[in-house]
Amino acid sequence: MKFLGLAAIAQTLFALSAYATPGPLSGSSDVVLRDPAIWYNADLGKYFVFSTGGGINIFTSPALTGPWTSDGSVLPNCSSIDLPGKCALWAPDVNYYNGRYVLYYSVSSIGSQNSAIGVATSPSMLTGTWTDLGKVISSSPGDVYNAIDPNLIDDNGLKLSFGSYWNGMYQVGLWPDVNNQASATPGTHLAGNNGRAAEGVFVYKSGSSSYSFCFFSDGITPFVGATSYPAAGEEYKVLVGRGSNAMGPFYGQLGNDITLDLTPPTGSLVLGSHDNVYAPGGQSIFVDPKSGRDVIVYHYIPASAAVGGPSYLGINYLDFSSGWPVVVD
Repeated sequence: MKFLGLAAIAQTLFALSAYATPGPLSGSSDVVLRDPAIWYNADLGKYFVFSTGGGINIFTSPALTGPWTSDGSVLPNCSSIDLPGKCALWAPDVNYYNGRYVLYYSVSSIGSQNSAIGVATSPSMLTGTWTDLGKVISSSPGDVYNAIDPNLIDDNGLKLSFGSYWNGMYQVGLWPDVNNQASATPGTHLAGNNGRAAEGVFVYKSGSSSYSFCFFSDGITPFVGATSYPAAGEEYKVLVGRGSNAMGPFYGQLGNDITLDLTPPTGSLVLGSHDNVYAPGGQSIFVDPKSGRDVIVYHYIPASAAVGGPSYLGINYLDFSSGWPVVVD
């Protein structure tokens, strides 16, 4: 356990409290999806958002504020990974590496550890241009991890983070390319533990901060068709820890390693339920090349909607000037 001085904690919390959490940017409240990942193609002048479902759904827009257009899928003929769920892929992660766009995806079914993470590449991100390279890592019953919810970062070499529930979220190295596992699973323990309802790890380094940040979704995410919501405070929310490098260890504002099993749970709040936003999560972050600002995308359920309805695309800017990520206008 790592402790911070009370004065430092108070200063940080004061800085964060100076901001009221804004609502999502306008223009995406009609985009139904889960687990969005975002990138920008400057040659096409388009933003691309990828999401859970089918062969990974694609949405495009000329601006973060829309309008967004449904634009096909990454792998319309299913994944080459022969597991249940290969035609209903989850939780994409998109990046650009070595002259091509790289998209990781999950193959699994609810509650199963018979899971795998695959990868596809494209010269443009457009529908019909993706090549499936197949499995990168997998998991089986009895493992301490579940091979879903991938995230790639290139920080002193390629690193693939992943995991959901079980004993938490982990990271392995990749080399020499995006589809080659270079270190043994489960790898470096980043966050979560002991069956904690935590998943969707996303390791990010903002150009405006000296720290690396480990974002994750904590709590219970309501699905379409749900008949009730979890108890207040137990719903999905985005938490974070920060560290000196992309491999961690990562600590919350109170100085606790986010792999620890503590009460209250470790990690600091970035985005929780507020106003008409309920159970935000499934996040990804990137730097918008048009504005130069850090952007978080996520799914959420409108608080005003009936229980059991779909989730929608949320987009906001992040500010790291306080030393921690804060959602801002």
